[in-house]
Amino acid sequence: MKILVCYFSNTGNTEKVAKSIAEGLEDENVEVLKIEDADPSNLKNYDLVVLGSGIYGGKLNKKVIDFMKEVSEYPPKFAFFNTHQSSTAYQKAFKRIRSKLEESGSEVIGEFDCIGENLGMPKETILGMLAKLPPEEKKRQEAKIEATKGHPDAQDLANAKAFGKSLIQ
Repeated sequence: MKILVCYFSNTGNTEKVAKSIAEGLEDENVEVLKIEDADPSNLKNYDLVVLGSGIYGGKLNKKVIDFMKEVSEYPPKFAFFNTHQSSTAYQKAFKRIRSKLEESGSEVIGEFDCIGENLGMPKETILGMLAKLPPEEKKRQEAKIEATKGHPDAQDLANAKAFGKSLIQ
């Protein structure tokens, strides 16, 4: 089976997850590429594409969306993965891509999500934003930030590897 694990990672979280998924696919012919290094016209040459992105404000990164707009032929199977900080905003991020795939006859065989620590925004910026919030909301947001520290952790990456294995079973 020829598989592409293709991802966009702004902070390194999604890259860690991508590499763990690829480890789970170890007995297969797997290529791991950053989305910037992948060619949309080559997706048709794979049996399975595993596409990943960090979720920013509930949305995929624009590079992922632009990349998928360039795809003319899809592989027979697709899977998605993402890293995020939200408890719900990530859940619909792949909705448009999923619809396009289903229209083309490509089957979505799995999805994986993982909490990731926000490593992309300077601490001073985060503190400044928190300072502007009402006290209860500030406390809620601080708790959310604290809960993401150190993620993806070893257990998250083991789960990603297991997800990779599940795609070929």
